[in-house]
Amino acid sequence: MTTCNMIIEDERDLSAPIVEPRGVTTPAVEMTNNENSNFQDFLRRYRKIKDADAHLELRNKFIEHLWKEYIYSED
Repeated sequence: MTTCNMIIEDERDLSAPIVEPRGVTTPAVEMTNNENSNFQDFLRRYRKIKDADAHLELRNKFIEHLWKEYIYSED
């Protein structure tokens, strides 16, 4: 077995001033009064994600896509 001993030098400038980012913007949040419709939308999307048939279809399409990428990358 062979080993390699390397010395890694720190390349940063120790005399450079430390700059902290400022002025972080607050993201815009949409408030709603109708929480029931938002919850129903959430449930609809959740059920769609958890749909086994859709999962299998997407999985198979993804596998097919990967095989096509692999085949064409050989050229």
